[in-house]
Amino acid sequence: MPAKIVENWLQTGQNAIVGHKSLKPVEHALVKGKPLSSQKGQAEAFFLIDGNGNWWILKKFHSNCKLDCSYLNRVSSLLPREEGFLCGTARQILSIGALKRVPGCYYSSDLDYWLDGTILMPRVTGLDWACLADQIRDGSIYLDEKQRVILCEHLARIVGLLENSRCAHRDLSCGNVFVDTYTWEIYLIDFDSLYHPTLRMPQATTCGTTGYTSHLAWHNGKLDPRGTWCEHADRYALALISAEFLLVNPGIEATGEGGIFEQDELKNQSGLRLNTVINQLRSKYPQAAQLLEAAIHCRSFSDCPSPKDWEDFYSTTPGLRFAPPRLSDLQGNYLKHITDILTRCRPTAPLWPAPSLDEMPIKLLHIRRPGARKN
Repeated sequence: MPAKIVENWLQTGQNAIVGHKSLKPVEHALVKGKPLSSQKGQAEAFFLIDGNGNWWILKKFHSNCKLDCSYLNRVSSLLPREEGFLCGTARQILSIGALKRVPGCYYSSDLDYWLDGTILMPRVTGLDWACLADQIRDGSIYLDEKQRVILCEHLARIVGLLENSRCAHRDLSCGNVFVDTYTWEIYLIDFDSLYHPTLRMPQATTCGTTGYTSHLAWHNGKLDPRGTWCEHADRYALALISAEFLLVNPGIEATGEGGIFEQDELKNQSGLRLNTVINQLRSKYPQAAQLLEAAIHCRSFSDCPSPKDWEDFYSTTPGLRFAPPRLSDLQGNYLKHITDILTRCRPTAPLWPAPSLDEMPIKLLHIRRPGARKN
């Protein structure tokens, strides 16, 4: 069992040399003697720490979802060389022999074999949008209009950079969009379903995440990943997440996946909850509501409002043009919320061509590394 192999490593208390880095597992904050990990979709992620206090993630794919290593390596080379894609551009695809025999460091042939096909990547700064949105809902953090609009602008910029490289993430969701709560910069994670015209679509690839997947992902009533294997496939989720950035408040309830949209309603392009969201958006941001409706009813992803359409909305609408916030203006002291978040995080539900109801993943908070500056 994967967790047992990492647990054995954790219990030695030793660092191991993995991919030329000295690392050891992070112990779970609530379950002593167990490694901190998160199960999500097609993989389980284990949290590691190096000698400088930097956090890393070791991602192990489930046996029925293992992706081709050549595909994974190509993905890293195709992403824009920008900070927001660090989780993809700075990662390593490990193989047998990645675990080095070094005196005083942990070594196990079982661990070395297990590491084959895993991904080692830096943990990005901040909180995923699912966790941040939960804190907004329970009132432990407050975002003003300035901060919300800046988040929207940064997300549109990130998606625009992907499009300029002819890439599509294909699984933008509340769990894959990270927010640096000191700068409000956006980071993306989980690039293992990436589209590019030079890549061949893997057999084991997602159609998106429940609550963020377009009606275009269905063909003859069934999920079909070919529906999202194209350029501009992120425009649909861009519209949904932008609406969430603008609207989420204590009065806005979450769906089971942490967003504000019901997947069945998105598939059918209508529904009570969907109409409620659009009406709430229309009352404050009429042009944003038009952009969202255009995405909901699009006939193709190229018909969806583009990142530039969203950027134009923020830059031309009176009252929405803001200067960047000062660090002293930023909200929240997140370390004191760690234990609470670990126990209440929502599972995410990636959509697959043949989803299994008995494999609902568990999502866990990505914790800011020790020593990070507090507000």
